[in-house]
Amino acid sequence: MQTRSDEPFNIEKIVEEFTEHCKAGKSPRDAWEAVKKKFIQKSTASDPKQAWKTVSGRAFEEVIRREFEKQIEDCGLSGEIDIQQWEDIKNDLVKRILSDTLWSRCTLEEPYEVGSQVDLIAIEKRGEQVVRVLSVYSCKVSLRERFQQDLYWAEKLRGRGIRFCFITLDNDGILLRDLEGGELKSKQSKMAAALYDRIYLLTDKEIQHCERVFRTIDQLGEDLKRWLQAD
Repeated sequence: MQTRSDEPFNIEKIVEEFTEHCKAGKSPRDAWEAVKKKFIQKSTASDPKQAWKTVSGRAFEEVIRREFEKQIEDCGLSGEIDIQQWEDIKNDLVKRILSDTLWSRCTLEEPYEVGSQVDLIAIEKRGEQVVRVLSVYSCKVSLRERFQQDLYWAEKLRGRGIRFCFITLDNDGILLRDLEGGELKSKQSKMAAALYDRIYLLTDKEIQHCERVFRTIDQLGEDLKRWLQAD
C-alpha cells in the first residue's frame, strides 16, 4: 500500500533516501531513522506517524527485494532464482504450497484456505518452469510480535522442504546486543535462533556468534547458491 500521490514521500522516495544515507556512511538503523524523521516532518497526512507505519513496511520490503536482485546477479544466479512478492505470485502451485487448509472443529463444512502471505519468496526456475520454492522471507524492521505467526508457518513450510528466514534492521537492538555479548540471553534471541533457518541483519558490524543462523544481509546470495548446490 503506497501513500497518496500528493505525499512528498512514497515507497520509491523512502527507498532512495535510505540508500543514499547508507552510501553516505550511516549505519542501516541510523539511515532508517533519518528517513522516518524526515517523512514525519514532511508528511501532509493528518496522522504522520500512522502514515509512516502504513508505508514503511512495504518500503523496507522493497529495499530487501532490490538487495536480492543485486546479489543474485553478483552470484551468477540470474535465470536460476526468481524473487517474488506474495501478491505477485501467478503460479497456483507456488501459492498453494505456501498455504494451508483449515477445517472447522465445530461442524463439517468446506475448509478454509489461508495463505502464509510471506513477504518474499525465492523460487528455483529452469527456463520458464518453476522447479521448487527454495526459501521464504519475513521482512520486518524489528522482532516485535513476529513469533506467534511465524512459528506456525515456519513449521508448516519446513516440513515441505522450504526454508523460513527472517530479515531485519533489529530496530530494538535486541539481537545485536546479544550477538555482540557472545551469548543469546534474551528470550527473543533464543526463540529467533530456534525458529528461523536464517536471520539476516542489516548491520555494518561483523557477526561472530551463532553464525549458522545469524548472517549479515550481504550473505543472502551466498546462501541461495549454497542451498541450490546442496540440494
